[in-house]
Amino acid sequence: MSRTRLLALLVALAAVLVAVWQRAHAVERLGQDFDEATYLPIAFTYAGMLEEGRWADIGKLRENFEHPPLVKLLFAQTVRATGAPEPDWSNVPMGQPIPDAARPVFRATRSLSAVAGVLQVGLVALVDPLGALLLAWDPYHTKYTSQAYLEAVPGLFAVLALLAFERARRHGFAPGWTAVSGALLGLAAAGKYPYGLVGGLTFLPFLVAGARTRWRPWAAIVVSTAAAFLLVNPALWSSPFALLWESITFHWDYSHNEHVRRAALPWYQPLAFLTDTWLSASDPGIYLTHFNARALLPLAVVGLPRTWRERPVWAVGAVVGLVFLLLWNTKWPQYLLLVLPALCVCAGGGVRTLAHGAVRLYRKVQGSRSRVSAGG
Repeated sequence: MSRTRLLALLVALAAVLVAVWQRAHAVERLGQDFDEATYLPIAFTYAGMLEEGRWADIGKLRENFEHPPLVKLLFAQTVRATGAPEPDWSNVPMGQPIPDAARPVFRATRSLSAVAGVLQVGLVALVDPLGALLLAWDPYHTKYTSQAYLEAVPGLFAVLALLAFERARRHGFAPGWTAVSGALLGLAAAGKYPYGLVGGLTFLPFLVAGARTRWRPWAAIVVSTAAAFLLVNPALWSSPFALLWESITFHWDYSHNEHVRRAALPWYQPLAFLTDTWLSASDPGIYLTHFNARALLPLAVVGLPRTWRERPVWAVGAVVGLVFLLLWNTKWPQYLLLVLPALCVCAGGGVRTLAHGAVRLYRKVQGSRSRVSAGG
């Protein structure tokens, strides 16, 4: 094994270990967050339906209908598998240490998210080990893949979709891998709609440029995406188009409602989140470093040209994701997970670009010194 490959392997291993350590601590130490107070009671409702075989009733549940039920159903199955009892939610304070009575359900459901988060880091390590290390200790990725949020599972499917789409592109968009990437994209959308939207917009320019007027690749990705999305989305089974439209339009209305307007977050708020140490400083016992707040965006900018040459799908994913975050009115910090894996890949390319530049500069200086010495 070459020295370069050995170093890459060691960095990838370090990334996975950091990801496991940081998320394990976050699962245990983070207090209840706002969305957990919505998703976990629904998970127990779904668990009751599943226990009684009432699949048809899943689509009738109107609470939180704006988000598809896939991740909440996974939380429900986790609750059933572990036997975690439902706590008295009125006795689970927001942002405070989890009471002992509620700890089993939080530990079980958060562990599901954490496993998906660690798997994302491991998959990114296949693309860029340095990018995986940046993702491993990123405070936003850690927090929202260590709580019972919707982000971790669709984020995992989105990363898998990018990898499969890269393979499809290398094979000239043969229907097989193209269909696999579409199915994974559909699963990502069935976890949370924006992951499917950002992934689809990332794929689109490559399909336009590479598939052109060939109908098979387009059919493969459209059919597989739609089939996977509907298959794992029982909330839409009774009336797919009407219910999907209702759910999607909710997000548009919500992004313009009083709650969002009252928050008054500026259009550049995602960039402010990425460059602020507020989260990494909030609990030094969980988040290892402020490094990403200081360097992630600059490194991604430096590494974007290199990533475009080496892994163009990830470069486009980073740009599309950032543009989406800047344009979309809802600016909550968990939305950063739409772009963080691709952004970290670009930043890993930035680290390598700077390192190679430093080596070239050093060799140039050494060569100049040698010529001066020889001339003297």
